[in-house]
Amino acid sequence: MATKIIERLYNTDPELTYKPDLVKYETVHLPKITSYREELASKFPQETVLKPGLLADKGIEIPLDFESSVFKDGPKLAKASGFFTDRELEILELKAIEIIERIAAGEQTALETITAFIKQAAIAQQVTNCAMDFFPEEAFERARELDKYFAETGKTVGPMHGLPVSVKEHYAFKGKVTSCGFVSKLNDVEEIDAYITDLFKKTGAVYYIRTTQPQTIMHLDSFNNIIGLCRNPYNTALSPGGSSSGEAALVGMRGSPLGCGSDIGGSIRCPAAFCNIWGLKPTARRLSCLGSRSQFTKHSNEMILPTFGPMANSADDLELFMKVCSDSKPWLYDNYVLRMPWIKDVKFAIGDLKIAIVLDDGVVKPSPPILRALLLAKKALESAGVGKIIEWESFKTVEALEICYNAYTKDGNFNARAVLGASGEPLAPLTEHYMRFGTGDKKLSNLEIMECENRRDVLRQEFQLKMNERDIDFILTPAYFAPAGIPHKIKYWGYTAVYNILDLPGVSFPTGIKVNKSIDKKDVNYQPRNDMEEYEYPMYDEEVYDGMPIGLMLQGRRYHDEETLAAAKLIQEVISKASRT
Repeated sequence: MATKIIERLYNTDPELTYKPDLVKYETVHLPKITSYREELASKFPQETVLKPGLLADKGIEIPLDFESSVFKDGPKLAKASGFFTDRELEILELKAIEIIERIAAGEQTALETITAFIKQAAIAQQVTNCAMDFFPEEAFERARELDKYFAETGKTVGPMHGLPVSVKEHYAFKGKVTSCGFVSKLNDVEEIDAYITDLFKKTGAVYYIRTTQPQTIMHLDSFNNIIGLCRNPYNTALSPGGSSSGEAALVGMRGSPLGCGSDIGGSIRCPAAFCNIWGLKPTARRLSCLGSRSQFTKHSNEMILPTFGPMANSADDLELFMKVCSDSKPWLYDNYVLRMPWIKDVKFAIGDLKIAIVLDDGVVKPSPPILRALLLAKKALESAGVGKIIEWESFKTVEALEICYNAYTKDGNFNARAVLGASGEPLAPLTEHYMRFGTGDKKLSNLEIMECENRRDVLRQEFQLKMNERDIDFILTPAYFAPAGIPHKIKYWGYTAVYNILDLPGVSFPTGIKVNKSIDKKDVNYQPRNDMEEYEYPMYDEEVYDGMPIGLMLQGRRYHDEETLAAAKLIQEVISKASRT
């Protein structure tokens, strides 16, 4: 009989306190949603509309409706569509740092750069439904201003001059609606920019799109009642992850060279792994979160801290993001941020790396393709001469999650219920799941919060000592038990959220390995060890996942963000090379 852990991690009361007010929602707010969707759709260029039959001669079948179809060719569309010049296709393949270098050298303009990415963002929107806001005309105007400045002075305005940058919608953006995926906030126009939004504007970034996140921003999935479900660019039947859903889908489609995400339970690392891109969750307090909007905007949660972070198609671009932020000395403007400048040019030889590999976290066993990728990684690293690689035993996973989940809902869902109740909107299935975390609607007392914080700090110390005892600096692990999740059904956060409560930096990266249905077959005889595994593990199906890229994740020591990113870059090179042989 499977062990019961769900009742230890969740409030299993039959009903939640929150009750939707469907009359108010349908009469007052649905018309606003319809208007919002229509206005958003009107901003995308008509010349990039994907029509059925358009690419039949190239073996790509465009569906009548991406929402109800299974489409696996998203990343192929730019080249196949005929919408782009050869130069634009070349621009789409550049790293963010290469775009900046070429613009600074006068080899390409900000205007032609943003033109290419706006066209590709339009394609990405059709395939994935990644956008919450789109403003191409403002982007063109900004690009022209930057090109004029460069032509007149021969200089750039800053280290991001001309770079298209996308941003998760809950970053405050002056003059624009910042809904955070809540229907009641569709009229909330921001009066300020988030610190990072403002910083990147001042250093030359060109904004053109703000991307979607799930209701409450607390799913490893992508649904909200405003624009619906965001889809995975590699398989529209699968989730792009969450809560930085739109960023991952857009960057995965190469509709953005650099995205701004956030993470409090896996919200950068899961989507990055699901969408075959790079993502960095820094240690908390390395970056400013001023201007982060959510249900907790007026009530901070010190028990578990969120962090902003970058998402991109290369490790170098993650470092660009961190360098620009660090060079602005955010600790002078935001009391939240530690005075900890980014250490530049950290490098390792393969023999320097001491790694533990997680083949099973003791709660939900990795699916066959994830396990195959981990074992291939282990073999490749050993062959490359890694300093040390051992298997990591499960260490208090359930206890860590218990602390973590209690932290998420310590307010008894007071803040979430208030914002949801303002519109009466219905709960998404995974919002109801999130609202049952920990004690759910039962608010923790001050004493219980203190006890939880003490348990958290003890666990952090124990985990650090365990790393010392095993003599390792990095942990190579899945981001989720499968290469991606099934929409509306992703309930297990254990492979990522554990490292949020431990406050360790983490990097997700593409491995170059793909699911192969002929060898990655479901183990139909597997007996689940607990009720969470019994729920999650059967969702893997080799037919559904066939061809999906596989991402993995590297976690490092607290405040060793630079070392973790440098190690991930080296490890990815080794694994990717092995995947091609």
